[in-house]
Amino acid sequence: MSPRLSRRSLLAAGVGTATLAAIAACGGNSPSPSASASAGTPKRGGKLRVGVIGSSGNIYDPHFTSSDTDQGRGQQIADSLALLAPDLPYRRELALAESFEMNADATVATIRLRSGVEFHHGKSLTADDLIFSLQRILDPDNPGRAASSLASIDPNGIKKLDNLTVELTLKTPDSLLPTRWGSSQTSILPTDFDPAKPVGTGPWVMQSFQAGARSTYTAFPNYWREGQPYLDELEIIDFADNTPRMAALLAGQVDAIDGVDSTLIPQLPPSGFATIITKSGFYQPITMRVDSPPFSDPNVRLAMKLLVDREQMVQQAYSGLGEIANDMPCPGDPGYPDLPQREQDIEQAKSLLKNAGFEGLTITLNTSAQNGGMVNSAQVYAEQAKAAGVTVNINIQDAATWSANHKEDQFKQNYWAAGLVGGSWSQRWSEGGRSNESLWNDAEGDEIYSQLLSTTDEAKQAEYSGQLLTKLYESGPDIIHSFKSNVDLTTDKLKGVIPMESNGWNLGSWRYRLMWLES
Repeated sequence: MSPRLSRRSLLAAGVGTATLAAIAACGGNSPSPSASASAGTPKRGGKLRVGVIGSSGNIYDPHFTSSDTDQGRGQQIADSLALLAPDLPYRRELALAESFEMNADATVATIRLRSGVEFHHGKSLTADDLIFSLQRILDPDNPGRAASSLASIDPNGIKKLDNLTVELTLKTPDSLLPTRWGSSQTSILPTDFDPAKPVGTGPWVMQSFQAGARSTYTAFPNYWREGQPYLDELEIIDFADNTPRMAALLAGQVDAIDGVDSTLIPQLPPSGFATIITKSGFYQPITMRVDSPPFSDPNVRLAMKLLVDREQMVQQAYSGLGEIANDMPCPGDPGYPDLPQREQDIEQAKSLLKNAGFEGLTITLNTSAQNGGMVNSAQVYAEQAKAAGVTVNINIQDAATWSANHKEDQFKQNYWAAGLVGGSWSQRWSEGGRSNESLWNDAEGDEIYSQLLSTTDEAKQAEYSGQLLTKLYESGPDIIHSFKSNVDLTTDKLKGVIPMESNGWNLGSWRYRLMWLES
């Protein structure tokens, strides 16, 4: 754990203890980070049913997943070169890669694949599959979701050394390339991949998929992780919002629901269910588009940040299950700077808005129930803004509309996992980044980012990371008011859920291969 995290005790225990006591007094199950985690010996057999927030816009191509639901499904059928470890600090463990080596100046990567790995349709994993997957992700005419993250790879500099080894020549140095793998967006797919009949090397073989309804799977008997998965079958069921999902859990129609609002915890009966709290740097920013007024003015952006009472936000929006943030993401980054905590300052906010010509601003904030606590936090922010004469109209969109308007909304809420700022910069804050919904572009920041990628010296990397985070603090496009804990609700028969404290994703980053059901 980095010194910054040790000092602040990410998601402080004092806040959590008081919150847990309050929730228990309401009659619900007392949340526990280890509830249903890894107690007992795994049992084989049975079917796991998971309720998710889905829509007709969901897809089943791992390289193009974006929503929680898409990513959760994609990770069942396909694996990446590496995966994120569940604990802090933020680190990767090799998966389909047996080794991943960078040269001294971070311009060449040599990847050796694991031998004996099989795809669902019987084909063996080879270097050709890695090359195919990279070229598919980096296709300039139809780039995958990870194209920005892997942009340093030269598509013309991919060389097959032998049947299991690939050498990558990079267009620009990228010392962080080994950390950019693990999501379904970086999956290794077979050379004959068919999006209509997707297969991979993952623990589950897809049997059916109906967008907005459900998907079904059977365990892959030749999975390369010996002995996994423990369950025989998996079903992921889509719901429009949390109300029917919660009803389905209480009625025994599903075994788990992921990423729920913390306000649902008291609805659980005193026995028969478990609450899993994952503490991390997961955050739900309110993002401002900076290409036009009012948010093209950095003073207006600062004013919008000064509207937030952050402690009240944590308590009211997340039931105390979180920690105040300081308009910077990535608290686990070794370079996270210790800058003055930004506090609510209504008078300064009013003055900044008046001087910029936006006194009495009225703005629409677009949000969705796509991730637990989003709508709650949007509503708390709108209430707090009234004190400065700012009217924030909340527009709650369905999941499909919210996703489709990725870069169209002027004032929008989103959600992001914890990570390293260097791992996010090119996607979120560089010009042309796939997830740069603010359209923010900082030439100096991009140069700092380039210097970060050009060194393998960890101390220098931390220094450059700190400079990038300071830029986001001073004039960035995101209101990052809190780091929220993720809340999953399950039947108490579900075991093997390991909280992903490294990034905060739902249900242990949807690692259903590790879970089992007690009889």
